[in-house]
Amino acid sequence: MSRGRRGSSVVEAVVATALAGIAAAGLAATAAMTVDGLRLARDTGMALALASERLEALRVGPRANGSDGRVAADGTRFARTWSVVEGRGAPTRLSAQIAWGRRSLTLATEALP
Repeated sequence: MSRGRRGSSVVEAVVATALAGIAAAGLAATAAMTVDGLRLARDTGMALALASERLEALRVGPRANGSDGRVAADGTRFARTWSVVEGRGAPTRLSAQIAWGRRSLTLATEALP
């Protein structure tokens, strides 16, 4: 082999290694974003279930404003509060708010008196 050819193969190896490192870093970042997205989807689904559960209880049971403090589910702590706004001659507005971390979710519906 000529001397110039051997030098270019070392450069090619360095470039290939650098590109492989960049690709690996990109894959690691994508994996981390995917895990965060899955965690957010899980927590949002749980918050939705907790809010739906409370609204259903308000539809069929006693209606009053309230809170049951912190609710732990799937390793996350949720704060659940609800409100009832009675309307004269109008449907009653029921709402449930679930908060966790820096996020929150509110569900509201109307129910006949």
